[in-house]
Amino acid sequence: MKVYQTNEIKNIALIGSAGSGKTTLAESMVYEAGIIKRRGTVEGKNTMFFMWSGTTRS
Repeated sequence: MKVYQTNEIKNIALIGSAGSGKTTLAESMVYEAGIIKRRGTVEGKNTMFFMWSGTTRS
């Protein structure tokens, strides 16, 4: 298997069933990378995903 350097990685996939924490994990990764200044919550509908996509879910 080919070994890739960090700067060569363009995409990642988070796969799991509903409620398994994919959005929370992604939000934490983006926060720890310093891309956003505060973490949102799925319950508060204020995660980076909701803000970026303009998605509204009930």
